Amino acid sequence: MTVEELMQRATGGQRLERQDLFRPSLVYRVLHDPFWIWCEYHAPPSEAVDETSRYDQLKWQRGIEHEQAWVREHFPDARPVVPDFGLEALRNTLQMLLEGAPAIYQPQLWDLAGGTYGKGDLLVRDDSQPSDLGPYHYRVVEIKRARSLQPHHALQAAFYNRILGKTQGYVPVAVTVALKDATEQVPIAATGKEVEAVLATWRAIREGTIIPEPGRPPDVTESPWRVYGNALVARRKDLVLLAGVGSRERERLRAAGIHGIDALWELRLEEICAILGDRSGAQAYYVAQAYRSGLPVLKPGGQLQIPRAARHLYFDFETSDDVHPTEPPHVYLIGVWDAERQGYVRFLARGAADEGRIFAEFAEYVGGGGETRLYHWSDYETGQMAQVMERWPHLAPAVRRILSSCVDLMRVIKAAVYLPVPTFSLKSVAPAFGFRWRQEGFDAFESMVCYWEYLDGGNAPALAQALGYNEDDCRAMWHVDRELTTRVGGQPVP
Repeated sequence: MTVEELMQRATGGQRLERQDLFRPSLVYRVLHDPFWIWCEYHAPPSEAVDETSRYDQLKWQRGIEHEQAWVREHFPDARPVVPDFGLEALRNTLQMLLEGAPAIYQPQLWDLAGGTYGKGDLLVRDDSQPSDLGPYHYRVVEIKRARSLQPHHALQAAFYNRILGKTQGYVPVAVTVALKDATEQVPIAATGKEVEAVLATWRAIREGTIIPEPGRPPDVTESPWRVYGNALVARRKDLVLLAGVGSRERERLRAAGIHGIDALWELRLEEICAILGDRSGAQAYYVAQAYRSGLPVLKPGGQLQIPRAARHLYFDFETSDDVHPTEPPHVYLIGVWDAERQGYVRFLARGAADEGRIFAEFAEYVGGGGETRLYHWSDYETGQMAQVMERWPHLAPAVRRILSSCVDLMRVIKAAVYLPVPTFSLKSVAPAFGFRWRQEGFDAFESMVCYWEYLDGGNAPALAQALGYNEDDCRAMWHVDRELTTRVGGQPVP
């Protein structure tokens, strides 16, 4: 074989037209966010808004660092491909294949005639079977900074293996996916149908024969199409706005000619139940009516019963994850809105080793005696406290006392009322009652980055942003509680 012959195999004599070709890196989108792909091909380019955050950039950088460190440790003689993309990079990759390099880092893998191209992580020489290259062949190694193997990891590697097989004239029977703490071998025989299904779905979306359903606001899809997707869903009053109505039920409604919430407004409860059944039909009907009125709708025969005590605290955790290069995951901020004092109290750690201190101080602030109700939203905080007890066993009795006074405000509200919201996340529910976060576009990930800046350099303005965000989360719960009990009844809070 010559480089020119391999170039012909890789290109099929065709030019690289990216919009017409499938990249293995798109596997995740096809499986989990196909609406993003639809936007790439069919949304007006002027509607794209790049919302790449500092957290996104740091996470990407940590992934690159992990990949490079893994290659240095396991294949120190791997040869990198330069430049990082294009025909010259392809030619250099193929030259290394012919030379029998021990390992090739970031190889170009193209099959333009087959409609695919991409850049893999690593190719490793294997002398157990010959190929058109010589008495050896290459195997695919994909490197992921993840703790467990996911289907999209395996399928992405399988795509690269298919391209490699056409290039070298031998298809390896397995690929390797190197994870953060383990290495998995994926048999190729188990991926064939899934690979074809991914390609077929991608082609159908590109050609417009499939229009995928968007996600639920406020995160209909990811950057750069999130803003466009949210606006599109709101404009057409899409059925994804119906909290608690699943995808199968939405498909039944569309099959019956109902494509928007406004189409449900004129139907009787019995008519919708005839399509969806009693439970899902009632959910769709009453949520649609809540949208129509802009008001919460108490469930028939029900009442809002939020447990009360002498003292009411609304608390929220901020956590640091493993994107930070040195600090292990931990709770770094416990924020509390004290309803009786009408004030915000916070317990701030400075690094993972300080987590125990803030929980001890939090427990002291809460006190004992059962005269306090602690409100949180969803089970995230209780799940974090279970981990805290594992990390700090001496705090377990105090944390259990806290847990015994906790009330999942989301669960109580969701059980009692229908709301005009797409989900029962706090970021959906609080705005429905007129609450607004003071820092637009600021989220828990941005707060995390601000905390890291505080840790690494004492950035006081960044820390102030994180504290302000947490305070708003706490106040949002109190606001929802007060507004909802005012409108539908129940014992109000101060």
